[in-house]
Amino acid sequence: MTQDLTSMKPQRPSLYRLAADGRSLDFLFTQCPACHALSFPANAPGCMHCGHPTADAEQVARPGGGTLLEYVTLHVPLVPGMPAPSIAGDIRIAEQVVEEGVIAVDDESALQPGMTLRAVAVPLASGDSYGCAFVPAQEAAR
Repeated sequence: MTQDLTSMKPQRPSLYRLAADGRSLDFLFTQCPACHALSFPANAPGCMHCGHPTADAEQVARPGGGTLLEYVTLHVPLVPGMPAPSIAGDIRIAEQVVEEGVIAVDDESALQPGMTLRAVAVPLASGDSYGCAFVPAQEAAR
C-alpha cells in the first residue's frame, strides 16, 4: 500500500514540492530575467550563471530529476539520521546545474553514469513531512 503524501509538508519547501502525481517531486528554480538560465535553489540572491539579482525573478517548477553523472557508496552517515551504507551522486538537474542527492537503490549495480533519475518523495520518520530521494526513472514510472 502506498502512503498518502499529500497531507505532509516538504522537508525543504524552498527546494521542492509534491508533483501532481502525489509521489514524485517538482524542483523550484528561478529563471534569471537577464540571461534566462535556471538557478537552483530558487531563493538564491543572484543568478548562478551571470550573477544578476534574482529578487524579482520568476520562480518556475520543473519535474525533479536529471542525469546521473557519478556516484559513490557512503559507509558512514554524512548527517544525523542518514542510514549507512547509502549511495549519493552528482545529478545534472538542469542545464549547467548539478546537485548532490541520495539515490534510493540497494547497491551501485543498479546505476550507471548517464542514466535518468527521478526525484520522489520519501516519508520521514516524523510522519508529518517528506524528503527527497532519487530513483532510476524506470523504477519511478512503476
